[in-house]
Amino acid sequence: MHLWVVLDESALRRVVGSLEIMREQLEHLHSLSTEPHITVEVLPYSAGAHPGLAGQFSVLEFSDTREAVVYLEKFTNGPCLAKTSDVQQYSETHARLRALALAPNQSRHLITDAIKFYTS
Repeated sequence: MHLWVVLDESALRRVVGSLEIMREQLEHLHSLSTEPHITVEVLPYSAGAHPGLAGQFSVLEFSDTREAVVYLEKFTNGPCLAKTSDVQQYSETHARLRALALAPNQSRHLITDAIKFYTS
């Protein structure tokens, strides 16, 4: 299994809970980002408006014969899309977001900077 996450920089900067909770979450994210089967990339504020602003989604691809699906994160439910054209559109959007995001090493540096902010 491989997990590829593209996070908006606001996820690192918007305080949810206390400063201590934010620091602990970011330290955990940083640790996970060093795992060989996990890729974490951050979309910096400098990327401006991007297709991810339309909402959160996950493209789930399987190594067996099952077709890929898209899970849409909504407030009250989470529908799955299995239509090939929908999955293709979200896969292309994910690729565009990855192209706009910082590389994994640069993303780790940004996460480290955010950790320092919550440590002081």
